Amino acid sequence: MADGAAPLSPAGRRRDRLSALSDDLLHQIITQHLPVTEAAGTAALARRWRHLWSSTPLVLRDAALPEPARDAAVPRVLAEHPGHFSAVVLLDCRLASLDRELPDWPRLLADKHTQKLYLANRSTPNLTYDALPHIPADILRCDSLQELLLGFWAFPVDLSHGAGISLPNLRCLTLIMVAIRDDDLEHLITACTVLEILKLSGTTPKRIHLRSPSLRCALVGLSRVEDFAVVDAPLLERLVLFLPSKVTTVKIGYAANLRVLGHLDTRVHRLQIRDTAIGLNTVPSTSTAIPSVKILAVTVNFGVLWEVKMLACFLRCFPNIDTLHIESALHGPSVTANEPSGEHHARFWQEASPVECVRSDVKKMVIHEFRGNQNEFQFLKFVAMNAQELQSLHVVLQEENISLTDKVNEIREKLESLQFQTGISGVLLVLPTEGTLSRLQKATDLTFDDPFRF
Repeated sequence: MADGAAPLSPAGRRRDRLSALSDDLLHQIITQHLPVTEAAGTAALARRWRHLWSSTPLVLRDAALPEPARDAAVPRVLAEHPGHFSAVVLLDCRLASLDRELPDWPRLLADKHTQKLYLANRSTPNLTYDALPHIPADILRCDSLQELLLGFWAFPVDLSHGAGISLPNLRCLTLIMVAIRDDDLEHLITACTVLEILKLSGTTPKRIHLRSPSLRCALVGLSRVEDFAVVDAPLLERLVLFLPSKVTTVKIGYAANLRVLGHLDTRVHRLQIRDTAIGLNTVPSTSTAIPSVKILAVTVNFGVLWEVKMLACFLRCFPNIDTLHIESALHGPSVTANEPSGEHHARFWQEASPVECVRSDVKKMVIHEFRGNQNEFQFLKFVAMNAQELQSLHVVLQEENISLTDKVNEIREKLESLQFQTGISGVLLVLPTEGTLSRLQKATDLTFDDPFRF
């Protein structure tokens, strides 16, 4: 230490450097790094902190609160914070308790300008659709909402006949296990005049018709749907269909901006382009084509000849595909018992009329869930002989075969023996299957150009 320099006092060493930060930085610390109850407690630290929590838009996630105190903490925080509410995520608290402690909580969410709301009725996950409680009406009149997720609720009947909906700023709507009538769902979507992203899973409608001037992305579970149609969605860029479990008509009407589509499933989807049902005898024409689609995903059972033929029919409807994903579906023994032999499959591809997108446009192809069956290789031989623009072929091995070294080597050798017109070689990928949640998250993330990529 230099002569004459005084040592730092203990108080100097403990100087409160945190309080010297700007309000903006302290707001970030409170919202991003502190549990909500501790964030609220910062008001008691010192005069410098007193105004910060109340002036910071609230971010409340009930799962971050300890279980014993959660049901009491949620209504207290909602009542004490003056607003605005940036995000309120209630997926783990008991809403019956919230009703008792804070009966006006739905109105309060609207009054305090909630921007993002995730609301799942935890107390009723095992109830039938008929027994689901009604969503509080004030939630549907929360003008400030930009993102809304509802799980395990029922919508009021006859939304289209006077029930008030005011969601003028809503850009993302997610409905999970929700009871709502066909007409009411259409009215809800139409009422959200700036809606860009729609996610539906486990909803009750058997008919879903999309009409929206603003919608850009739709993720739709079709487990109960019999009639799905894009009627008029001029800005729709991406349509992702999942959970196919029954025969469903999939109609693409007016969607001039549609760029990404999948998974069309030859097992259960009956494709209709505008007014034409696509079948084995459909003659390709401008009226049966969607030229805007650049990325297409199709699920097919290569063991069923009729599905293989429908695969070719589907592909002819999309003449300008750059990237093609094909998922090889597993078939049951009952399906294949009377199926034609591999020779019939080979003959079909040898005699098939041209598939324009495969011949002239597809640059990247990915085969998912590949098992190395003869019929799968017949399709790859067709691609090798016809694809004039193909730059890459990735074959993703079905997970059950990953540990079978001999099987993997056999598939690799067969793949390497294929002679492609463009001189490329197929690449065998041994990867674990991506989780469903991850796949669905990518599906609606518009920063991913290709939501189906591995």
